[in-house]
Amino acid sequence: MTVTVRFAQSADKQQFLDRWELYNQFYKRTVPADVTEEQWRRFLDPSSPVYCAVAVDSDKEDGANVIGFVTWLPHIYTGSIEDVVYLHDLWSDEAQRNVGTGRKLMEFVYADSKAKGIKRVYWHTQHFNHRAQLLYTKVGTKTDFVQYSHDV
Repeated sequence: MTVTVRFAQSADKQQFLDRWELYNQFYKRTVPADVTEEQWRRFLDPSSPVYCAVAVDSDKEDGANVIGFVTWLPHIYTGSIEDVVYLHDLWSDEAQRNVGTGRKLMEFVYADSKAKGIKRVYWHTQHFNHRAQLLYTKVGTKTDFVQYSHDV
């Protein structure tokens, strides 16, 4: 299998949506269809600051070759002049875990960030996502921060 990572394209929409649903099921959340549709629109809009890339199995000839995705958002950070990147969503097919697909997706974000002059990428995961944390400890540094949230 040859895995490559590239920016999402309009033709990837249904495969992305299928995997997006699995991602949301894993995190036990429901994202309304209109929100998903708007996010997809933003991913493809060059003036929008949110990005999506897909991992594809280049060897598949049937066109059903999206095997993972990553989304990220550069933003202003008060601790530096340069922006930082929040890596928001990362997912790969179950069969693609522990074989380098997630790492390739993250490295794509790192390369895009570096090309934009951004020096730091950060992300969160849920405490129970141990499989992902096996990767994260290899490609990043765990911080001491604890996240809080409040709906307004």
